[in-house]
Amino acid sequence: MSLSGSSQSIGVIDIRIGYNENLYYGGHIGYSVDEEYRGNRYSAKAVRLLRKVAHAHDMEKLIITCNPDNIASRKTCENLGANLLEIVDVPEENDLYQRGEKEKCRYEWVCPI
Repeated sequence: MSLSGSSQSIGVIDIRIGYNENLYYGGHIGYSVDEEYRGNRYSAKAVRLLRKVAHAHDMEKLIITCNPDNIASRKTCENLGANLLEIVDVPEENDLYQRGEKEKCRYEWVCPI
């Protein structure tokens, strides 16, 4: 992720294509903005840019997950207009649980063209 007209990285974003069981807790989209650039809604702007990628793969709805205490990510999801579906416990056998992530907020984002 970089600002328009610059090649300097300000964070990362990725999209996971398709629908499968692993995405229930991990979601389709992951993002992180470097600390000095936070507070400018860059995550939401970057996520919106992924709409074309999602539509190219016939994906009209994406799941975005975050930890319940990650207020910035929750605000990003709300800014996108994503709907909070539920807050779920991560099963002990899941990789996320092994990294210390015990709960996930699951948002659904209908990504309009």
